[in-house]
Amino acid sequence: MVTLFKREVPLPESPENRRREERLLVNLPVELTRIDPDGNVLIEQTTIEDVTSIGCRFTTQVEFHRGDIISIRPLASGQKSLAKGEPQSFEVMWASKLGGRWTTGAKKLEGEKLASAKIPPANDSPSNTSK
Repeated sequence: MVTLFKREVPLPESPENRRREERLLVNLPVELTRIDPDGNVLIEQTTIEDVTSIGCRFTTQVEFHRGDIISIRPLASGQKSLAKGEPQSFEVMWASKLGGRWTTGAKKLEGEKLASAKIPPANDSPSNTSK
């Protein structure tokens, strides 16, 4: 099940706070795919933590770099992938080390804005079987 939370704490108005989009807190399991400079395909499953109409934030085990192009595909809880969940292309805008992991912000490259996108519920998979 996907849970959305509207951020209740107002962000301070300052030159350092350049965010123009409202952020929604989410807990959306996804699969990230990118091709490294050596041509290796790197795949990691993680969770999107917040979204705006133009991008998202997530945490990974590996470091991404500004300008990396990645594809993000939604996952259903307990599933490897959603058959009808088409991957979306994103450009990494920033990455910051947080302990032994990396927090990354990415901007959607094409298609509809994220705020308009329909996020399928966790049980919306054609092969949804209990284990």
